[in-house]
Amino acid sequence: MTIQLICTLNDIIPEGGVCALIEGKQVAIFRTKDNQLFAIDNLDPFSNANVLSRGLIGGTVVKTELEDGSVSEDEVIYIASPIYKQRFDLATGQCLDDETVKLDSYQVSLDGDQVMVSLKNAMAA
Repeated sequence: MTIQLICTLNDIIPEGGVCALIEGKQVAIFRTKDNQLFAIDNLDPFSNANVLSRGLIGGTVVKTELEDGSVSEDEVIYIASPIYKQRFDLATGQCLDDETVKLDSYQVSLDGDQVMVSLKNAMAA
């Protein structure tokens, strides 16, 4: 597992993303307006283009029916692909528009003002 220095926090514009090549893999790293950091695959599986780092960050509420019949409402921060506009949950990589599609998501940490990314899957942590 590699932990790689990507950039400083100020190198990523709030509500924006950057792309980094880590061990031959393109990874999109995003910063929200409240300085939350996320990392997912940069490859948009619908267009087969490495463009997700250029997508638009947004938020929505996702409703999920639980086994007991109740409904859970969770706020989700997503990236919308700049090509066909499919939305991907930044925390999990799950496509919000097609439940059969999921990207890998990665651990991001901040060491002082240094943004660090680990290729270890964030959901496995």
